[in-house]
Amino acid sequence: MKLASYFRKLYLTIGSSWFKQYSFLEPNLYLFNLDPSQLPKLQKICFELNNSEFMHLGDHLFFLPLIKSFQERGYQVEARVSPAMYPVFKKLGLPVVLELAPYEQYDLVISRFELMTELSHFKTLLVHVSQNLTMPICSQLLSSFSRYFDKPLNSRVNFKGLTNPEILLKLGLPQNKKLLLCNPYCNSSSYLINRAKKKRLVELVQSHAKDPEIKVVVLGTDQDKIKDKSQFKFEHFDLRGKTTALDIFELVNNPRTTLYVGFDAFVMHVFSLLGKNSWVLFRGRLTKKQSEMLKQFHVNLFSDHQFVTLV
Repeated sequence: MKLASYFRKLYLTIGSSWFKQYSFLEPNLYLFNLDPSQLPKLQKICFELNNSEFMHLGDHLFFLPLIKSFQERGYQVEARVSPAMYPVFKKLGLPVVLELAPYEQYDLVISRFELMTELSHFKTLLVHVSQNLTMPICSQLLSSFSRYFDKPLNSRVNFKGLTNPEILLKLGLPQNKKLLLCNPYCNSSSYLINRAKKKRLVELVQSHAKDPEIKVVVLGTDQDKIKDKSQFKFEHFDLRGKTTALDIFELVNNPRTTLYVGFDAFVMHVFSLLGKNSWVLFRGRLTKKQSEMLKQFHVNLFSDHQFVTLV
């Protein structure tokens, strides 16, 4: 996320005190153009998750259990996601669409709080995913939404469908070694990542790379590879710019993949959802208060998850 986007978030957060007079549902939910008593009667719901400024790959994952819950409870659900995440949602059997109908044709539009200026004119329930959390984000969303709908929303997504026995061959990876995935980059809040943090991560990976049974796989984008002039001093497979979001899910789902070392970002969340461990260096946030809250409630996605170790 660019710094300018953070200033926009700050502006909206400050302005949210005004919206509380009319739209405040609970600490991180804002309801527009509907009364809470109307929510149990709604049937046609859309999720607007296609926004490159505020809806990063990891943010999509926060909404997965909620979309699955509405789907399984018989609601008419459509979700528009980023092009990168479309194949993932499609393969999971979720109600993903390339284009939504006009927003006014839905009983309810669900999205992030940061899209308030675009969506507050419609029947909308907006979520502040990084403020006022009291439990891990996926658990919080399920708990909060369940209070306003007649049916309990508590589904979990089954990720067995994101299995590809040919993924190692496709990516040119060994099939007889344990794989450690490393991503020393993060496009979201990249200005929070300095040389010291990256060096610490690389040193941690280097200690694992000495094990002859482990092969290191470096992930990232093609731009990360272009901008990063440093040379890793350990043997590794360089997949920067060579994987899709679906590839990442299928690679993490492979039994040979055992550990993630990197920043708190998309790959960490994928490991958690698939029940695998991560060693994570927390990026931090602009304020200490928010940093401490997100360490507690954004790193592990569910209350019963303990897959992330902060280093």
